Amino acid sequence: MSKAASKPETAPPVQLPIPSPLPWQAAQWQRLGAQWTAGRCPHALLVSGQPGLGKRRFADAFAALLLCDQPRHGLACGECRGCQLRIAGSHPDYIRVVPEKEQGPLKVEQIRQLGEFVGRTSAREGARVVWLAPAESMNINAANALLKNLEEPSGSVIFLLITDNPSGLLPTIRSRCQSIAFPVPPQQSALRWLNDSGVEGDLATSALVLAGGAPLLAVTLMEPEAKEIRDQFLADITGLTRGSENPVTLAGRWESPGEGADLNLLLQFWQSWVGQMLKARSTDQAVDAPVMALLQRLPGSGPESQRPLFAFYDHLLKARGLLTGNSNPNKRLLMEELLIRWSALFR
Repeated sequence: MSKAASKPETAPPVQLPIPSPLPWQAAQWQRLGAQWTAGRCPHALLVSGQPGLGKRRFADAFAALLLCDQPRHGLACGECRGCQLRIAGSHPDYIRVVPEKEQGPLKVEQIRQLGEFVGRTSAREGARVVWLAPAESMNINAANALLKNLEEPSGSVIFLLITDNPSGLLPTIRSRCQSIAFPVPPQQSALRWLNDSGVEGDLATSALVLAGGAPLLAVTLMEPEAKEIRDQFLADITGLTRGSENPVTLAGRWESPGEGADLNLLLQFWQSWVGQMLKARSTDQAVDAPVMALLQRLPGSGPESQRPLFAFYDHLLKARGLLTGNSNPNKRLLMEELLIRWSALFR
């Protein structure tokens, strides 16, 4: 939902009434909670990690803790006046800044309007919280506007910046934030959580591989819309290896995948399939039948046949870096180049 351009984009909380960190976030939560309890919480936190690790949930939980009048066991109570206001989306000391359009940029006007929120005193004599995501979607003007707020912080304001790609932020912004980084959790921990979430057995393992080890993304990928897009994309790039599809036509079809996936996620699927092909070729490890079918069409054998695949894997990584950075690449041309390179592998 969009707001007028004259105001920062705010979104009502979508978290649980008493949000809590996820199991693999325990160490970061304990460290940050100890800082807050000791009165040493930094004025700006950069919560980072690949998509699907629960960064927003962690930031929601910490914002709830900061705004709670009577925390219990290191979490927000969910019952006090501060929690009630937050849950209702009307807490005067809490603002969420998000793009006006899904996958759009954070605009300089939105960031500049934060000055009023940052400059005033707390309405409830406690912390004031700015929750901002995705931080990497700011262009240079918006980033510089935010930097002014970070350089002269008000004593009671805490910025929570959430990003999938910290390298897409200005170094001067990163240097003014304490980093809260989330690596991929151990596989057994992730599978245990997926099992508790209703994704079990081989399905959970396959979903986790596709998600790059990110449990929340793995759950999302099992939803019908995402599965339909993934299956169709795999069928299309398989058709390309047979010569039954055209790279330019496919690029037009997939530059904007639509609801259920974005281009970066498609490339993550592709990266996962190529990774499985490399692993199967080098270790004789069994892979899913559609991926094995791709591998069987790949010319050559042994180490020499892997070099083109490794090179293509690198191209996928670079393309994903462009998509998550501030370069705003031409998606149609990016997809055309990748699909042409992919087709050339199988000649």
